[in-house]
Amino acid sequence: MDISFFSRGIKLSRRVKPGKIERIPPPGRVVLPLQQGSGPPAEPSIEIGEAVKVGQTIARGASNSGADLHASISGEVTAIEDLHFPNGTTVKALVIEGDGKDTWVEPDRDDKPLIASPGELLERIRCGGVIREGSDTKSLAEVIGEAMSPRGYLSPTGSAVAKPVRHIAVRFSDQDPHLDALAALTATIGDETAELDLGVKVLATITGAEQIHFVLDNKQEAPGVDKLADDNDYSVLHVDAANYPCLSSPMVARAVSGKEPDTAFKRVHENGILVLDVNTVLETALAARDRRPVISRLITVGSLAGAGVFEARLGTPLADIASAAGQKEKIGKVVLGGPMKGLAHHTLDFPLTKEISGITLFAQDQVTMAVNDPCVGCGLCAMVCPIRLTPGMLSRYCEFSSWDLAQEAHLFSCIECGCCAYVCPAGRSMVQFMVQGKSELLSTRRSES
Repeated sequence: MDISFFSRGIKLSRRVKPGKIERIPPPGRVVLPLQQGSGPPAEPSIEIGEAVKVGQTIARGASNSGADLHASISGEVTAIEDLHFPNGTTVKALVIEGDGKDTWVEPDRDDKPLIASPGELLERIRCGGVIREGSDTKSLAEVIGEAMSPRGYLSPTGSAVAKPVRHIAVRFSDQDPHLDALAALTATIGDETAELDLGVKVLATITGAEQIHFVLDNKQEAPGVDKLADDNDYSVLHVDAANYPCLSSPMVARAVSGKEPDTAFKRVHENGILVLDVNTVLETALAARDRRPVISRLITVGSLAGAGVFEARLGTPLADIASAAGQKEKIGKVVLGGPMKGLAHHTLDFPLTKEISGITLFAQDQVTMAVNDPCVGCGLCAMVCPIRLTPGMLSRYCEFSSWDLAQEAHLFSCIECGCCAYVCPAGRSMVQFMVQGKSELLSTRRSES
């Protein structure tokens, strides 16, 4: 295996220029899971048999910060059925049979959204169903709430100890080099940066962030984005996106702040650094100004037929998206997301949800069964780990249920990037072992509390 080593991570090839975004027509039927990301499922706000329009709220967030869910096509709600997720859980899903009209709800535009209070803007984001993508996909309103919640209270006065958001970093290229959605979206922005500008200003108004950073691949051409940064005194960070995982949130947070964030028992945003994808910022602008909810997703499809970026309505069957991408070969394996951090699934009979940023399809002859041979102690995994852990030792602790030793070896600092598994000559399922270890330790803590 030819691996290029550098200070952190691994070198992966990346397409220089992604293709244009292709829009898939609204399907005749959609299945919308009530759970879109982590956290509890939303509560239905409509009844079976009720007619709905595109953009109409069909489920309310389960908490004050949970994202609402909206109809992605117009038609009739015909069922609430069980849907089996790749992680083994079962959730309820609303089924809408389309009427072919694609009728939208009446717009409620606010031409001066920045006059609204931070609380009102945050509520618009929540009601618009905007989410923060990543390994822990959740409502953007909830993420911002966690980032700004007090660290504690001073006992003599009861005053809250502030936890400010100091940095907002906007990512213009996907974390996984095999995904192209953000790069393709950035290419469409051109000089029309008004919505990007508004989205950044809305987020800055809500959080009071002191510094804004744009993070781009050094091969990206985005003159409009560069000019927007210059006009507003935002910093621009150019990185080699082929150096995986330099675009992961912890790596971006370290680059823009100069400090390594504590990721062991905190998320990056709880360190005062909000790292968001450019599509999330654009959706924030639409939610704040146009009250337009999230009803579609950009998704990269990688297959034997090539790779492409598509915009599809939420609830569209993944099989329809794969067909639009030209996939005709018999599929041996489906990965929801990119090859590095994606989640394996056994079927394309699954709807597009907010947390799915791509699907990677493999033919049967491309699939190999994991064998998990014993670790040979070569140290390659330690050489490429971006967090400077010893994944070989950690995976063995988790494989043999030595949970306390795994925790002492900083298991919870692992960002699950998959670099260790990529270079492992024994083909060990490193990330799966460590995910299992985290789950076991967290379950033990909950049962003891």
